[in-house]
Parts: sequence; C-alpha cells; structure tokens
Amino acid sequence: MKPTLHLIGIFHTIHSQEYSHCAFTGKALRFSKMMRMYGYDVIEYANEGSESEATEKVVMLSKQELHDFMGVRKETDFFGNFATIGSPHHQEFERRLIKAMRERVKPGDLICHPFGHANEAVATVFPHHYHVETGIGYKILIPSSIRIYESYAWRHYHAGRGGWEGRHYDFVIPNYFDLSEWKPSYVSGKYYAFLGRIDRCKGLDTIYQIAKRLPSDGPKIVMHGQGDPTPWQHPMIEYRGPIHGKARSDFLRNAICSLMPTDYLEPFGGSGVEGLLCGTPLLGVDYGAFTETVDHGVNGFRCHTLKEWLTALQAAHHLDRKRIAQNARDKYSLQTCGEKYARAFELIHELYKDGWYTL
Repeated sequence: MKPTLHLIGIFHTIHSQEYSHCAFTGKALRFSKMMRMYGYDVIEYANEGSESEATEKVVMLSKQELHDFMGVRKETDFFGNFATIGSPHHQEFERRLIKAMRERVKPGDLICHPFGHANEAVATVFPHHYHVETGIGYKILIPSSIRIYESYAWRHYHAGRGGWEGRHYDFVIPNYFDLSEWKPSYVSGKYYAFLGRIDRCKGLDTIYQIAKRLPSDGPKIVMHGQGDPTPWQHPMIEYRGPIHGKARSDFLRNAICSLMPTDYLEPFGGSGVEGLLCGTPLLGVDYGAFTETVDHGVNGFRCHTLKEWLTALQAAHHLDRKRIAQNARDKYSLQTCGEKYARAFELIHELYKDGWYTL
C-alpha cells in the first residue's frame, strides 16, 4: 500500500497560475497532479486559492489574511522578498500547519517539503516520520531530511559544501512540467528572450553588454520578470513586466532563443527549460545545471565570452526546434519525472521496513 504524501505549501504565495513566476510555487502546484497519476494520495497544506489536484486541500491562510499580513504587493515586486522565516505570516502559517498535520499524519506517511527549511520545525514535531525535500534548489537544508535535488550539479555542490561523500538516499530528479501548458513553435522567432528575476545575479550585466553589440535594425532582447530594469536600460532591450500562465508559453515559443547568463551556480533554471519545451533554444553558461540541460550545439549553447554569446545568437536560428521540443518533452514531463518520484518514494517508504536491506 502506498503511503499518503503530505505536501507543505509555499507559505508566502498561492498554488495558482497567478504565482507561476515562482519556481517553487509552480512545482508545488504540479506535484499533486503528477503523484496522483502514480496512485498516491496527496494532502496539501496551502493558502486559499490553490488550483492543485491534491486529494485533500487544507487551507492555511486565506487570501484576505495574506493581504493583511503582507500588504499590497506590486506585480513588479519580487515576491521572494516576502519569504521571510519568522515573519508574522510565516509563524501563523506554521502554527496552523502543525495543528492540521497532527490531525492527519498517520504512521508510515511521508512528509514532503518543497520549500526546504522554511518548515523545518515540522521535522521536530514528527521525528518518527521521513521528511523529503522534494526539489532542492536552495542552499539551506533540513539536517535530518531525505533529499531530492534538481540537478547533479546542485547535488555535488551540496556534497562539497557539506563535506560529505556518497549517500544512498540522495536522489536527483529534474523539475517537472505539464506539457499542456507549453505549445511548441518550429519557426525561429522575432526576438531574444529573457524570462526571470530582474537582478544582477541572473546575468543582466551580460545581457546589457550583448545589447550594446546588437545591430539597431535587428532583433531586440525582450525581458519579462519581477524587478527593476532601470540599471540595464538600452534601446535594444525592451522590458515588458511580469507575465503568468499561458502568456509565458506564448512569449517563449515566439523567441529566437532564451538567454540565461546566470552568474551563480544555477540549481536548474526552469524558465530556460520551459523554452525548450516550446522548441526554443537555450543559451546559458558552462556551469551549474546548464551542463545537464543544454546539449551544446543541439538544443542550445553554453557560452564563456561575449564573442561566444554573440556567435550563439546567430547560430540559434539554425537549430532543429522540433527536435529540441520533443527531447525536452520526453525528459521533463509529469509522466517521466513522476515515474522517478514514484520510484524514490517507494525506496524511501521501505525505510519503515528494513531500509536498504528490504528485498
């Protein structure tokens, strides 16, 4: 018999398309649909308005309470700034969370943490249950957790940082996507796309340098995301604000390529993979998750220098967009990734039996 999965929601957002710009929220939203395909019941503890397909939805904070706690949030504000552990809305979310879980968690169930140590206190309340971090794309881990990383690059980063060697119950499963939300286009687009947080760490300085070298009568760089684009204003850069839901697919599918010159070790880089699902080549750096998501010269390019970035912009026109879309859809679908999660949860559940020795 499969264990019930208890999914702890993202405390500062709502599991809905309105918040689809937040990678953690998007994964939490899709998780229930994916796991129910493989016979799991999912009890979700999330804020009012969840659009997930959880077996049971337990409301933590109402929409009005979120508004009262956090005030009016402009669409261009980076909502991640409200993910403050210990804030009043976090404390109230966690108080209600623990109460609701005490009423529902049974022996042998698995507790899923898509936002890591934000709810680490739950692990102390339920010390005899296994706690699974279900998509690690952050730096701070729950000490006693079982870990599912978004990429091998990020798993190895944590191993080096933590000074540990092999761990039998570490897993690597990429982010998962509902293919119905991403419509491919097999014709090269009309602009270069950036979709993500408007912040220096996302490589905006590199994008600015690229823009300075673009011919004035050629394609522009069009940017969508939360943040202030003022430091990177240029005639060849057009900022159009945040977008959500279907608009993300329309934007990416009509681009020549996606640009992700991230300055840090990217754990996954979801917006770039969303572009791949649409057939749009991905141009990234040669470190972090891009070494796994970008097959150089096939679905995009990994660049080191400004010259390589500019050369890749031209070469992106000639890549096979149909092949790009099909490969990505085979690799990152709910079905493909759900099968990997189902296998991982089966192995983790056996820890309640003889663990590694279970035959």
